[in-house]
Amino acid sequence: MRYLLLALSLFVTTAQAEVKYLHFKYNDKVIITISNVECPLHGIKQQYDYAVIATRIDGERLLGCYKKQDENYIEVKWYGGDISVLPANAFLTNPELGNKPKPDTSPKTAL
Repeated sequence: MRYLLLALSLFVTTAQAEVKYLHFKYNDKVIITISNVECPLHGIKQQYDYAVIATRIDGERLLGCYKKQDENYIEVKWYGGDISVLPANAFLTNPELGNKPKPDTSPKTAL
C-alpha cells in the first residue's frame, strides 16, 4: 500500500509540473523551441529525453526530441532521422522571443 501511495504522489507531482519553453532564433525563417515535455516520438524517446519543435515563418513545423550532449550543447534528433547539435546557451539569450536572462544573484564581495 505504501508503494502505491508513493507512486500516486509521484504521478500527481509530475502531472502538475509547470511546462516550460525556451526559444532560439535559428535564422530569419526558423525558430526552434525546446521544452521540458517528455519526448513523444516512440522510436526516439529511449535515447532523447524532451520534445523540441522547429517552426518556420510559413507555419510549417518539424518535431523532434533532444538531450544534453555536454555542458555547452544539446543534440536534437528530428522526426525523419536528421541530427542537429545546437549551443545550449542560445536558448537562454533570446529576449526578443520571451527568454529573459536570469539576474546574477551570486553574493558580491567587496574589494
